[in-house]
Amino acid sequence: MVGNLLISYLMQMLFTVGSVTLFGLLIYLTNRGIYRLSGNNQAVSYATGLIGTPIHECSHALMCLLFRHKITEISFYRISDDGVMGYVKHTYNPRNFYQQIGNFFIGTAPVILGSGVILLLFMCLANDSFTAMWSEISVAATSENTALSMLAAFGKMFPIVFAPSNFANGLWYLFFVLAICIALHLTLSPDDIKSAVPGLIFIAILLFAIDLVFMFIEGFTSATLLTDATSVIVEGGAFLSCFMMLSLTLSVALLAVLGVIYLIVRLVRR
Repeated sequence: MVGNLLISYLMQMLFTVGSVTLFGLLIYLTNRGIYRLSGNNQAVSYATGLIGTPIHECSHALMCLLFRHKITEISFYRISDDGVMGYVKHTYNPRNFYQQIGNFFIGTAPVILGSGVILLLFMCLANDSFTAMWSEISVAATSENTALSMLAAFGKMFPIVFAPSNFANGLWYLFFVLAICIALHLTLSPDDIKSAVPGLIFIAILLFAIDLVFMFIEGFTSATLLTDATSVIVEGGAFLSCFMMLSLTLSVALLAVLGVIYLIVRLVRR
């Protein structure tokens, strides 16, 4: 029974905060490579930031409101010497468990909500491809072997997003430009990560406490609360992960294109 508790708990953590953390890291590394290949040109950051930065900061602000944090100062877009293009300053009651949990979601909000905006754009501007992608996501999220199915779904993202039929759709190009502007600014800042850590700790404690209660209930009844809760959380987390996969797919595609251009330029110069 204890073994089942630990496995369920690890699965829940993996498909919730774990997936958000993982995709946040992968998007950070990919975007870092993109900026390096573009020569760390501030003009690129500021130009894409006209769209990406307000969405980044709005994500923080919306989560602040959801978790009842008080926003004391906000900047959706600015050009400054310190390179900080936007920020949201907020306060909260450290004794409030709900607000403490909110720190994780406030800190990681751009990866979650920014990916949601990209998904919405995909649905509106390239609906046929969105439908095909949604089908793959549904299969992966409800599969018995969710982790492997998600990897398979990620492999299918590229041919779906960059299907030949999309290149004949003018709206797809609009989607791509807007999505890239957003994806390049999903990167979490050091302050974002720092503020998310306390929330992560409280989420870990809360999930374990709930799982412990469910385990004891299962020990005295025929209920399968722990198993059912884990299935729901894993399925929801898988859907969320697949949304973030779309953002990562776009960033990886741009990185690959820039990498090819960089190699061609180097060969020509030789």
